[in-house]
Amino acid sequence: MRIAVFSDVHSNLEALSAFIEHSMTRNIHRYVCLGDIVGYGANPNQCIRLLQSIPDIFFVLGNHDNAAGSEIVAMNGDAGRAILWTKRRLTLQNTGFLKGMSENISLENLFFCHANPSGKSDWYYIAEKAYISRTFFRSRAKILFAGHTHAAAVITRKNFFCVYIRKPENGAVVPVASLNRQIFNCGSIGQPRDGDPRASYIIYDSEKSVVEFHRVEYDHKRAANKILAAGLPGLLADRLLTGS
Repeated sequence: MRIAVFSDVHSNLEALSAFIEHSMTRNIHRYVCLGDIVGYGANPNQCIRLLQSIPDIFFVLGNHDNAAGSEIVAMNGDAGRAILWTKRRLTLQNTGFLKGMSENISLENLFFCHANPSGKSDWYYIAEKAYISRTFFRSRAKILFAGHTHAAAVITRKNFFCVYIRKPENGAVVPVASLNRQIFNCGSIGQPRDGDPRASYIIYDSEKSVVEFHRVEYDHKRAANKILAAGLPGLLADRLLTGS
């Protein structure tokens, strides 16, 4: 089975459309969205509808999805302003959809989450060693998939004291470790922050036991201009152009 894993669309319809078009040529059997469909960008309702049209897709709740579907917005700065803008424009149906998303999903020896296994109780980033160790402790799955950091990565647990972090480039094919446990971060579709503005996603191939890393070009300027035209913070538009 080939599973396309992606995250952090952030209401970027141009990036999402390009990703879907790209993935449709890659013999995908199942899709897993790791959350943050909304926030930051200008097309929340359109992105939700487009994702709902994909067959065999699973959804995991992200922190921006949770904020947009909640009564209280616990976000500050540009993120908070974008969520308030989003909440005012979401349809009732789409607000209900966000509220109904799963905090995480388990499929056999695979675990899918947005930020980490804690879900809504703690949206910490799997980045620093202490948080990486906490993540391996809280999930016993052989392979864990996450987003949230907006940067693609492979984290391999060599032993209790040693983890190896790799930042794979576009087109990298990473073998799944036969014994060691691993975390695969798929990066971001709609707002990458690793210096590469192209949409980022991964494909897990269970038969070949590999994970493929893909980057996809899209019309960044169109997406950025939509953000500016909507009156959203200019920084959110600038980030699309630089991938930072």
